[in-house]
Amino acid sequence: MDEKTELELFIALSRILTGAEEVDEILAESYLKRLKERYKIPMLNLLTTFKKIAADKYVLFEVKRRIVDDKTLETIVPQVIRIWYTSEFTDECAKPNAGSQTEFYGGLLWKVIGAHAPTNSHLQYGDWQTPPEH
Repeated sequence: MDEKTELELFIALSRILTGAEEVDEILAESYLKRLKERYKIPMLNLLTTFKKIAADKYVLFEVKRRIVDDKTLETIVPQVIRIWYTSEFTDECAKPNAGSQTEFYGGLLWKVIGAHAPTNSHLQYGDWQTPPEH
């Protein structure tokens, strides 16, 4: 059986936590690095726990039961979700840790709301008058 890398585990878990079918591998690498720098032990615990259940037939249920509902992981799970949607997370003092412009533009938030990130439009002034096409 192939042993999954830390990045592969993070990507698989991120898909489950965010509900996104696909996540960008380059962003995943950057997000994982940033989260590990700030939350070394919680990220290690999170990935270790997920590694134990990643191949489970009922992985979604197990993530809910063994990760989301786990009080010892309750501070890190929202940070993983938040970084994927907004490119930022907060530290223990609620101080934001913002990502790069590329990370901000790649946030899942923009896909969910059907809009472009501020300052990332190639449209002309007044484009807001017409609803986006899906």
